Amino acid sequence: MKLNAFLPGQDSPALPFSKWRFIGFGVITLLLLITLVSLGWRGLNLGLDLTGGLMVEVHSTETIETASLRQSLAANGVEDASIQLSDGGQTAFVRVGLAENQNGDTMLTAIHASFDKSMTVRSEEIVGSKVSSEMYKNGLIACILAVTAIAIYVWLRFEAKFGLAAFLTTLHDILMLFGLYSVTGLSFDLTSIAAILAIAGYSINDTVVVFDRIRERLGRDQQASVEQVIDRSITDTLRRTLMTSSTTLITTVALMIFGGPIMFGFAAAVSFGIIIGTYSSIFVAAPLLIHLPGRMPGRLPPEAMPV
Repeated sequence: MKLNAFLPGQDSPALPFSKWRFIGFGVITLLLLITLVSLGWRGLNLGLDLTGGLMVEVHSTETIETASLRQSLAANGVEDASIQLSDGGQTAFVRVGLAENQNGDTMLTAIHASFDKSMTVRSEEIVGSKVSSEMYKNGLIACILAVTAIAIYVWLRFEAKFGLAAFLTTLHDILMLFGLYSVTGLSFDLTSIAAILAIAGYSINDTVVVFDRIRERLGRDQQASVEQVIDRSITDTLRRTLMTSSTTLITTVALMIFGGPIMFGFAAAVSFGIIIGTYSSIFVAAPLLIHLPGRMPGRLPPEAMPV
């Protein structure tokens, strides 16, 4: 028997999502509060490409001891280095921030002097503080423009009411990802911005599918209330939404487990974003239409309603 046979669909009774909306709104309000408190208290753990600094990847024929390597770095004047191990402890990623008055080449020489003969440098990268600040600013602008463009697209395709709902929902999903990075302390870098933009597109895809079904039923089921139309529309698309999200989530979780430390943050953010995006498309986007101002497309005025 197929898995989707157990999921609600067009042949199932409509689930009362409109009655559950206050529970859904309460959950997102709690998550938003946690996000805002964490961002104000802890901020983001910005990566080197957004703060400036250097990263060296080194491989050893023996297991690398973090404490020993850190002691060797400190002896050569390299303080506050971040060391991350992979490949069973035989590969280390050494990250060091650079102040404006520090020379990257000098710091790089000191890091090389800290490695023993069993270690081989595989790659190294230096990012200036000016370049990194520009990347950070451009990344934030990209996120804002993405949310705005999504809202305009939905507004033009449907109505202003739908565009506002899409804007608030996508903004919620993006804020949740910022909250994930803040609460967990994951490094926030350019790949994180890529993950946020990817989730913004993924989330609006599910939302548009639900909105399209709502618009269709609003014009066809004139006798049904808005709440009934929303419940029926979400139920009709629920099977497709859950199957798409679950199959995509399997891929991102596998990437998170087997992709190594470089891909872990990106894969974890995308996995979390898929869950949040699926939740918001079901419990946030469509139920918001009940409360937002504006007209519902396809709905006849009261005097034109059939008796």
